[in-house]
Amino acid sequence: MRPVNERVTFRAWRARLNPAPLPPWLGDALGGVVLGLLFLPSPLAVLAPLPLAVLHRRLARSAGGRAALGHAFVFALAFFSAHLAWLPASMADVLGPLGGLLTVLVLPAAALTWAAPLALTRVAFGPRTLLALPFAWVLLEALRTQGPLAFPWGAPGYALTQTPLAQLASVGGVSLLTLLVTGTASVLASPGGGRPPVLLAGLAVWGAGLVWGRQVTPPLAPAPRTAVLVQGAIDPRLKARGRTLDEFRVYLDLTRGALRPGAADLAVWPETASPLPASDPGALPALRGLGVPLLLGAPGDVPGQARNSAYGVDGGVTGRQDKRVLVPFGESLPFSGVLGVLYTPVLRSLGMAGSTSLTPGRLLNVLLLRDLRAGVSICYESVFGSLSRQAVRAGANLLVVISNDAWFGRGAGAEQHFQMGRLRAIETRRFLLRAGNDGVSAVIDPWGRVRFRAPRGERGAYRVAFDVSATRTPFVRYGDWVVWGSVLTLLIATLHPGHRRPGRPLCLTAAPAPEAGPDDG
Repeated sequence: MRPVNERVTFRAWRARLNPAPLPPWLGDALGGVVLGLLFLPSPLAVLAPLPLAVLHRRLARSAGGRAALGHAFVFALAFFSAHLAWLPASMADVLGPLGGLLTVLVLPAAALTWAAPLALTRVAFGPRTLLALPFAWVLLEALRTQGPLAFPWGAPGYALTQTPLAQLASVGGVSLLTLLVTGTASVLASPGGGRPPVLLAGLAVWGAGLVWGRQVTPPLAPAPRTAVLVQGAIDPRLKARGRTLDEFRVYLDLTRGALRPGAADLAVWPETASPLPASDPGALPALRGLGVPLLLGAPGDVPGQARNSAYGVDGGVTGRQDKRVLVPFGESLPFSGVLGVLYTPVLRSLGMAGSTSLTPGRLLNVLLLRDLRAGVSICYESVFGSLSRQAVRAGANLLVVISNDAWFGRGAGAEQHFQMGRLRAIETRRFLLRAGNDGVSAVIDPWGRVRFRAPRGERGAYRVAFDVSATRTPFVRYGDWVVWGSVLTLLIATLHPGHRRPGRPLCLTAAPAPEAGPDDG
């Protein structure tokens, strides 16, 4: 009996030294948190392919769709919880604790927009999941820009914003950057990803992109035109309690002060800077009296409709651009016809009884201000590359973003918004003038470089240099060709399944998943 007792004792001792394996979801959550911490506004976002490679490998080795959905959802929920941590906190400051608590619901909803398509990719492509995932990412991110719940925050392509690789956006928009980031993740996740030829091929692609990005970026040169960016730093909570003409006077005084040293080609006020439409008799004479072409945010002047608008003013009103993409649950109440019975008590609890959706704009209007043709994005619209592309195709020689990021509070939200908007300048090769209520007010040149940036939260008016351009990039000419190419690739892969030779695993083919085990979620 002695040997048996010794054997039992040894097993018990070994069990103490080797605790039970960690639950598989913990690894997924850790990967998502790492990606969230690496992502914008961190310059380390360029490392995004590393945690994404972990996700890709988990998806490819999943036993099926259910396991893949679990891995993807936990990863995405952890990512958005880190990436959007500022959102509940900022909304709690504005709307109270209930508002912050309700905003938490955005996190699982956003996670599902990643998890469901990625799990579907695993089901549809099986052993070729790693090959299909990069193209699936491009498609799902394109879908996240559509519809009343559009929310493209966190698209993988934005990880390259602060690198020379961002210049590829002039060729294929943020979709091309997403393809590069997620394609690299699949290469790293593949069984052959550690082999020298595969690593060298991946490094060659990144190296070529970096070299090309540096070559197409010219040295800094003086810009011949002058704009005045006006940052009123008005507390948004005061605006919510009721608009007053005091806000209007603040912007008038700041603009006059900035024009004393000399004339300017353009003055830009932020979103909702004026409580009155620019065409209102109580506002237009004062705006005209500034003696400078002006672009400002103000309420729309369509009777019976609440609109968030931008006006061009030069002697008179030269044009109006209404905000076309409204912030879900902020400026619009999606599916209110069906969900109205739910909205009513929630809005009442938030002290917003009677609130309704704004009327979205339907038309693109390039605002004419002498020889300037401004394509305007109002706040949230700056994360939708298609809008800036449409404006340039319609003749815009300058991009302008007017915003009120004071709603974001002091968290990372305003910085994320600003960094994403930088790609619009690269995609179109246009100067981008940005005026925010409390920031970020800045000038971005056609290569995405920040030429000027005002201090956040400071009230002031800033004279800045800019220029115009008539260049048409491949992205402007051909649009979302990367998206359509990805759709075609996925269709071809679906209709013509590949075959593997026994004993010879392909580089982007997943290893067979076990029938059951702790990794199957």
